[in-house]
Amino acid sequence: MNEAYVLLNVDYKYQKNIIEKAKKIPAVKSVKTTYGIYDILIILESDKMQEIKQAIDVDLHNIEGINNLTSLISVS
Repeated sequence: MNEAYVLLNVDYKYQKNIIEKAKKIPAVKSVKTTYGIYDILIILESDKMQEIKQAIDVDLHNIEGINNLTSLISVS
């Protein structure tokens, strides 16, 4: 199982919409609001690395209001 963590800095007025749209992405396992440097943590999980790549490179990048996206791909 492949796993990735995506940390987002977002425009606050879009935060709720970003969370709702992110939850609809098939590879997304969990979406959490955070306090500190980042505003949202998204955990992705899939047997296919291509599905995680699609979720990050296309699905998340197409959501309005994301100012910065940092991806962490887990390796075991």
